[in-house]
Amino acid sequence: MKAEDSVVKLIQMQKQSEESMVKAVEVLEGKVGNAAAKLLLAELRLDSTKHAQICIEILKTVEKVEPVNLWDARIEGYVDMQVVKKELERHIKLEEAMLKDVESIIGESKDEAIKLLFTHIAEDERKHHKNIQLIIKRSYT
Repeated sequence: MKAEDSVVKLIQMQKQSEESMVKAVEVLEGKVGNAAAKLLLAELRLDSTKHAQICIEILKTVEKVEPVNLWDARIEGYVDMQVVKKELERHIKLEEAMLKDVESIIGESKDEAIKLLFTHIAEDERKHHKNIQLIIKRSYT
């Protein structure tokens, strides 16, 4: 078995784990009455849904790319690439504005649950920003 094949199997297993987590958290969400706990569980469910979708998209891509290297998977056509690049750059600007709003909520709220949830959102926005910049750098330079 090639190393790439073992990675694909691991990604498939991860996808299944994430999908199982979604189902388990959905059940738990229905049993929890506390609003803050329910919101945190919803976040876990959405994160696992996102992670499963990432695995699905990676698996779709590696089926088409030889060797398995996501950076080699290019968008078809120059115009499409430029449209995507422009949209990624626009998204960075939008996320910067959203991050400022989120930080305002964190600074002004006295509710610890709200602060916790929005601190997590801020961390996600910072990660997204960094990852999008990396995608632009690796895909468009």
